[in-house]
Amino acid sequence: MPGLNASLNIGLSGLQAAQAALNVVGHNIANINTPNYSRQRAILMNNDSQTFGSMQFGTGVNLNNIIGVRDRFLEMQITQATSRQSGADVRYAGVEGISPLFNEDGSEAALGTLVQRFFQSFQELSSRPEDGAVRTNVVGRAQSLINGLQSRYQLLTDQRNQADRNIGSLVTEVNTITAEIAKLNDRIATEPSEGSDSDARDQRQGLANQLAGLVGIQVFEDSMGQLQITLDSGAAVLVNGNTSSTMTATLDIAYGNLNRVDVVLGSGATIDVTQAVKEGALGAYLDIRDTVLPGYQTKLDELAAGISGQVNMQHRTGFDANGAAVATAGLPPGLWQDFFRASNANDASGLPTSVTAASNYLGMVNALSVNSDIVLDPRRIAAAGVAGAAGDNRNALALAKLQTATSTVDTNGDGVGDSGPFSTVIGSVVNTIGTDAQGFETRSTNAVNLLTALQTQRDRTSGVDLDEEATTMMSFQRSYQASARFISVINQLTDQLVNNFGK
Repeated sequence: MPGLNASLNIGLSGLQAAQAALNVVGHNIANINTPNYSRQRAILMNNDSQTFGSMQFGTGVNLNNIIGVRDRFLEMQITQATSRQSGADVRYAGVEGISPLFNEDGSEAALGTLVQRFFQSFQELSSRPEDGAVRTNVVGRAQSLINGLQSRYQLLTDQRNQADRNIGSLVTEVNTITAEIAKLNDRIATEPSEGSDSDARDQRQGLANQLAGLVGIQVFEDSMGQLQITLDSGAAVLVNGNTSSTMTATLDIAYGNLNRVDVVLGSGATIDVTQAVKEGALGAYLDIRDTVLPGYQTKLDELAAGISGQVNMQHRTGFDANGAAVATAGLPPGLWQDFFRASNANDASGLPTSVTAASNYLGMVNALSVNSDIVLDPRRIAAAGVAGAAGDNRNALALAKLQTATSTVDTNGDGVGDSGPFSTVIGSVVNTIGTDAQGFETRSTNAVNLLTALQTQRDRTSGVDLDEEATTMMSFQRSYQASARFISVINQLTDQLVNNFGK
């Protein structure tokens, strides 16, 4: 049967196991405030027994493994929720940042006020068609309206360019994180036993959550414990085992000389994922740049086309203060005396030849200007409805009535006005921006609440509880003390044996 030396080894194994377990408890306590840390648990196992005769005697205990307490499904949910929350935050911030400029508060700078003042100037002209100061005021009101449209359009362009710059920066961050995840995958694949390198897994999960905040991803763990990461749309693989793909941002004329986002695979193949990234900050910036802000610009272009086209068509029916007809017989429309002109000639619709209904009047705002001949000589405004009647106001009245006319703006690109009056169109623009901002804010709030709930649930599962750790620490402390006492007893017996029988 086992002797005293074997008993000493049993006691030693108890000391070593208790000490190792206490180290695990101390590691948990030290990391109580570490983000993404999963509490670790010491797994003790009895040593193999030894056979003496017909009896089996135990040989003590050993620390079999140290594992992290985690819920993989819950961690995947947190990763996905992080992508949605980050994307909603960026979208809300992007729309909220421009909404003040579209605030219809009745101020002189409000878009609705600028349109109203412009058409009111024609009403004033109808009462004093021969007054040069009133004609100059019409030109001034038109230029103020153009400036108001163009300043808003430029703000949207500036926001698009800023989103594009952010896209370039985010791509660099994505590459840094995916490379780190690939390294940790390689480290975890060689861990002594499954789940034993809990700290590496925690670090990797933290990086995965950071990555999810940057770009929408799907994550799953393979049989070797390695994370496989793809874009949320599944269009490309970002991390495959210990290999990470490279994401690039390249200026491309097809995207308006803005960044095209590609994923370069390990084989060298390149996948254009510009329209495939949906969530995370990168997906949100792409959405803002390519869909949200251009959508607002389209509405401004449609409004500008409606105003300029309607005014030009009506202006062509009149006569200026010199009795000259605006639409001169025998001359092409490009040479007619339109009120609004662009850098190139207007066509028969009264719009620049470069602006078409098929493209939702793209570029109309920036092309818009008051005819330079009218700016130099406001007497060329066609206020009269008949030739040779300088005091006639019939065309000025018709121009003023355009303010409340319906079907003045084409919003579906078929070349026919389907919306109006202009105040309704402006209200639609403002409401769209406000609705979008409110919608993104709601999505952001809901995403934050969901993420908070998931993190709370994770903390209950994987977080460090000081009360629990204190209890566990006391248990292993007692175990250590008991093993030490056991060794002390065996030592006394050994001493007694040596001293009593060794003489």
